Amino acid sequence: MNLSSGYIIEFVAKGSVPEAAVVLSISGSNVRIMLTNGKETNIPEKKILYSSNRSLTSVSNKENCKQNLININNARNEIAEKIDLAEIRELLVEDPKFYELSEIAEFLYDSNDCDSIAALLRKLSDDHIYFKNKNNTFQPVSEEALKQAIELQKKKELQAQEESLLVESLKNLLANGQFDESMKPYLQDLKDFVVLGEEANISKKLFNSLIKASINNNRKVFQALVRAGILNEDENFDLIKYRTPISFSEEQKKEADELSKLDIKSLNRSDLTHLKTWAIDSPGSKDRDDAFSFEKKDDGYILWIHIADPSEIIKPDTILDKEASRRGSSVYMPDLRINMFPEIISESLLSLDENGEKLALSFALEFSSDYQLKNTSISKSIIKVEKATSYPSANEMLDSDNWLKSAYLFSESLKQERLKNGAIIIPRQPELEIKVIDGEIIIEHENRDELTAGMIAEFMIWVNHAVAKWFHNNSIPCLYRVQEGDSETTIPPSDTFDPVLFWTSLRLMRKTTVGADFGKHFSLGVIGYTQISSPLRRYSDLLLHRQIKAFLDGQPTMTQEELNKRVMISDIAVDHAEDTMKDRERYFMLKYLKQQQKNSEVIFDGVIVDSGLTEVNFYVDFLCSFRHCRKPSFDVTPGMKVKVKVNQIDLFDNIIRFDLRKN
Repeated sequence: MNLSSGYIIEFVAKGSVPEAAVVLSISGSNVRIMLTNGKETNIPEKKILYSSNRSLTSVSNKENCKQNLININNARNEIAEKIDLAEIRELLVEDPKFYELSEIAEFLYDSNDCDSIAALLRKLSDDHIYFKNKNNTFQPVSEEALKQAIELQKKKELQAQEESLLVESLKNLLANGQFDESMKPYLQDLKDFVVLGEEANISKKLFNSLIKASINNNRKVFQALVRAGILNEDENFDLIKYRTPISFSEEQKKEADELSKLDIKSLNRSDLTHLKTWAIDSPGSKDRDDAFSFEKKDDGYILWIHIADPSEIIKPDTILDKEASRRGSSVYMPDLRINMFPEIISESLLSLDENGEKLALSFALEFSSDYQLKNTSISKSIIKVEKATSYPSANEMLDSDNWLKSAYLFSESLKQERLKNGAIIIPRQPELEIKVIDGEIIIEHENRDELTAGMIAEFMIWVNHAVAKWFHNNSIPCLYRVQEGDSETTIPPSDTFDPVLFWTSLRLMRKTTVGADFGKHFSLGVIGYTQISSPLRRYSDLLLHRQIKAFLDGQPTMTQEELNKRVMISDIAVDHAEDTMKDRERYFMLKYLKQQQKNSEVIFDGVIVDSGLTEVNFYVDFLCSFRHCRKPSFDVTPGMKVKVKVNQIDLFDNIIRFDLRKN
């Protein structure tokens, strides 16, 4: 290429369109040039795509040279805007080869018209419709390719218009709290962005628009959507994150309505309505899935545990079965309850309440007079609950109802039997009950081990243990819960909840595993354990009920592989449900504490349970939970009482921070 100082060149820059520069000097294959911003640089000659055939400016005065370059560059841009590539393509399409720039230019311009030729190069380099660009040669596209390119261009222009409209709508949302129609298709993506931030899988268009609208912060988006009335200030992020269904479809409700018409008297089941049967559960419980009967015999005792029987009407792979599998479990939150089955089934037809005769799987556990489990029999039954009540109400009846008191004393003897077998039984911390009623957050504390609550818990342990042995003895595939442990591990006895003792015992216990192997559950003190006591609330329990009934009916049971596969599907939803319940309780507790902070400092009593190099673990009485924070400036030891000051609360990120003070 013949170059000299003062020549104006077009060279390969960062973008696809060439840029103009002035040649200052040449040294071998390197060319020193000045850019339109006045900066100087060196480029290899091979980067030059076009050069004027003469000097167009003096380089002796750099400022004048720069201004001349700017003027020439602007002139070339103006010429490029007027070039009609569609006409040029029509001129050349009959011979659709790759043309050099000079070949196309000679049809249009004089060889000395450097600005027009350079403008043509810019236009062709920026073209994505009329010409193909290959090694800086240009081929007119075919009619079919042209049609496709024009359609693509129209699509891009439409997308650009839509993005521009979306950007303006997002700016309006941020400034005025108005949610425009143009944003409706992106509502789910916006919710996902609120919950997951940059990890959200949202459309590229929306992400780019959020950046252009200066609203690419998920907290900002949340606040804007709250102002617009799209989200609630107490929005449940987990329901969005996990796509948790909070209602049932019309098809699902229709199937539930049909099933609710079942005449249970037409079924061939054992009539156990003569048994004195009670159901005791948490206050406000509507989906009661367990009840009990108790009989003292001359040679021992019979404990009947009656469990609601959804497997009678919810058949495998039906609409409601698939939905229950997808949900995995019921979800109980302070402000919302999401059932695994429609209410007409879980809270009416199958709930073991006082409303007439009910379907159940009844487990008769026979004990000797010295509380040894001798036999377990299972029957498909019809029962009638004499009394369905709450733990507090049942506790008040203990002294006046001899039958209930006998059952309670029997449960205490069963607990002692487990202790002999190595169970680790120490009082647990009170249970935090958080409710939201008409917008008011109510905090209550309940003793999970107290009286009838402890009795029912003991009965459930024994029925789950007895059924696990029944599965094992009959070689039926099951989901056993096994916890390994060291038989030499001892925990000092305690009559009251001791935070340090409880923390220590938690650290000693190994994780419970669920699988096909029958084995000991160390902390419960039983050999063989499963869970079958909540089929209205847990899908895995329903699956085991199907195993039991198939065996009782002489039908094939699921293989272990089939059972594991079905459980695996629902286990994901169960994990999500557990996260949702935990996070929601935490949220409303934090909101309650934040409300308290408006009036004064929030300080609670606490007890140190463990101390590390930089952090300390402690128990907070009011929160009924173990927490941690940075180590305080004063020395701490396990068992030491402290004051726990609530420091920072962030409801959006669900974060709370504490400081410790001397008691």
